[in-house]
Amino acid sequence: MRCSSFLKAAVLYRAIFSPLVSGAALPRGAVPAASDSSLVSILSTAANDSSITSEVQSTASSIVSKIDETENSRTTTDDESVQGAFDKIQSIFSDGTPDFLTMAREILAVGLVPADILSLLNGYLNWDLNSIHNRNPSPKNQVYPAKAQGDARYSVAESALRAAIQIPASFGYGKNGKKPVILVPGTAVPAGSTYYFNFGKLGSAADADVVWVNIPGASLNDIQINSEYVAYAINYISAISESNVAIVSWSQGGLDTQWALKYWPSTREVVDDFIAISPDFHGAALVTLVCPLLEAVACTPSVWQQEWNSELIRTLRGDGGDSAYVPTTTVYSTFDEIVQPMFGPNASAILSDSRGVGVTNNHLQTVCGGKPAGGIYTHEGVLYNPLAWALAVDALTHDGPGDPSRLDLDEVCGRLLPPQLDLDDLLGTEGLLLIAVAELATYTPKTSGEPAIASYAD
Repeated sequence: MRCSSFLKAAVLYRAIFSPLVSGAALPRGAVPAASDSSLVSILSTAANDSSITSEVQSTASSIVSKIDETENSRTTTDDESVQGAFDKIQSIFSDGTPDFLTMAREILAVGLVPADILSLLNGYLNWDLNSIHNRNPSPKNQVYPAKAQGDARYSVAESALRAAIQIPASFGYGKNGKKPVILVPGTAVPAGSTYYFNFGKLGSAADADVVWVNIPGASLNDIQINSEYVAYAINYISAISESNVAIVSWSQGGLDTQWALKYWPSTREVVDDFIAISPDFHGAALVTLVCPLLEAVACTPSVWQQEWNSELIRTLRGDGGDSAYVPTTTVYSTFDEIVQPMFGPNASAILSDSRGVGVTNNHLQTVCGGKPAGGIYTHEGVLYNPLAWALAVDALTHDGPGDPSRLDLDEVCGRLLPPQLDLDDLLGTEGLLLIAVAELATYTPKTSGEPAIASYAD
């Protein structure tokens, strides 16, 4: 059901994540953007920024022009169908897997993101659900500066770590029989925006109580710092809920979580499930895809760190970090336009199970080969893939990782979307790429290489 006016949507917005958790329709026009902090204004600035390359300037300019054109046309998702949206995505891949910037341009060029979705995305910087200044209660038990002997010491103040955690008003603090689920974002998109269109609605599919971590700088800072927010959130949410927790991550969020589990061992005791969507545990070709397009000698810290076999990746994977610490479910797609390779035995998403905690590595095109759910799903598209959702629910409702053998694969793989999501969610999730372009282009300070490895990990 669509909101009839900006006013009605604005009233709904104060409780914006409650309808997401329950699976209600998205409020449209809920976030009228200030002129100096909108997606359009950020990209317009990038289009005229001589410090970045002409290709990025051109990309930013073309995105702004297309947004203006789409806004003026006032097209909405009423003009679209789920199959039609997938046909448009398939057309983008007709000449092979596009790179990140090409994908961002093409989702607008083919009309994949209509005006009402763009209007919502345009004000993402004003969204309360992306706040890093939340007021959360103190835990009864100590979790800072360390919960247990052997945990790394935090470099970020506890007040900042706690304030980054978004706890919706509906959260039951372990008293409602639901499992606390912590959503961890990926590179260049804040957690609130990332999960608004997808796993923020997990409560409609399972007995899950969802919170999320808004890592400052849209996770473009040092991954070692980003991981502190994840480690703290795990022990903090577990403490205030008096319950074990589960983690759902996307993209870099998988690295952040695995790093937290490795260097804050106390977190392992309270994590029942780690569900990693499109993770890059072995890194990716991000530097060659993104950094030279921003400037050959400058990029964001976390992008440098996610290069295949970077120092951070080697450090993480050493001493058993390439193996799961808790029951882990990974889900990934061949058609990932950000992380490659994502197929075969060397897929970056794969974790081993040398500790015997339970791991399933789920390649969409293998598990659902030749069926709709095994089709062309992008890096962000796995967030709305029906197999990913079914495996997440299976993991949360059983001991151990999500297991495809427990699923009705004919039913699950025969769908394009999970029952809890709709066309708006698909289109909004794909639109996250526009936010990523803006965040990558404007992040400062950029660096000439990856940060040094922290002393606790040397």
